[in-house]
Amino acid sequence: MKFKKIRVFFNRRSGIGSSFMQVQAAFSKYWGEVSQDIAWYFPSSKEESDRLVDLSIADGVDCIIAGGGDGTIASIGKKLIGTDVTLGVIPLGSGNGLARHFSQSMNPVNAVRELANSAIVGMDVGYINGHPFLVSASIAWESDMVDLYNRFPVRGVGSYVMAGIGTFFTYRASETTISIPGESDVTIKKPLLLTLGNLSGWGGGAFIDVDASGCDGKLELVYAETIYAPIMLAHITRVFETGLKSLPYVTMKKVSTARLVRKDAVPIQLDGELIEADKELEISIKQNMLKVLIPQNNCSDSLN
Repeated sequence: MKFKKIRVFFNRRSGIGSSFMQVQAAFSKYWGEVSQDIAWYFPSSKEESDRLVDLSIADGVDCIIAGGGDGTIASIGKKLIGTDVTLGVIPLGSGNGLARHFSQSMNPVNAVRELANSAIVGMDVGYINGHPFLVSASIAWESDMVDLYNRFPVRGVGSYVMAGIGTFFTYRASETTISIPGESDVTIKKPLLLTLGNLSGWGGGAFIDVDASGCDGKLELVYAETIYAPIMLAHITRVFETGLKSLPYVTMKKVSTARLVRKDAVPIQLDGELIEADKELEISIKQNMLKVLIPQNNCSDSLN
């Protein structure tokens, strides 16, 4: 595997344990035969990152390596949707949802080494009302929970439980009707969970569905009623083992399209970012929209 031009976007504010010098040394050691044209960027804002990605694409780059947390990866990855530019990931955050799904090492230096001898796969991209998401979308209580969890300085099971309890008492459920082609409509009076997963987990070791592919043209639609919240919270640590499907009173469906109609227009969360959304949500997925560099072929078809 070789690339003509590689650009590495490195978020210096992310990561604990591996310094920039260690990561750069790993590139010098393992990537010399992959490309002779590797340049580094250190954007200080999303706006600067977007501008540099656009310039890189216009300059004919064929691979962008993003080093950072979930926000950095999602921001750069979405810019590459539908292009011929391959995305590689150096996991520097605490969530690392995309990297975990494709079984990358969580050690940044090891991740650089792995990616030097890897495959390119075509990853699916989910959409809600035209807005793309790479990993997951949260529409009910878990949207508030993940938003609060992302603001905690310490991650892990304890923080998930704290975020869940903290947001449960402020969350306002909005009645939602789910329409899936070929099935009867389902109305959830007070949804607690209403999640769409493209990949297996939110990150940080918490799973939506351990069997999610990311390359099969299907999203994992997960929902549950608020009435079952006490029982579900009592088993919340199970999401770090087998995912949401192991929680009591959870329904899971694989869908390629769906329509959600909510009583209220409240924000939703796409890949950790809260956005305003209408009452009506059109759900879809497009296959093979993002070329991703991974250390092993977890999808059925490799692109190289």
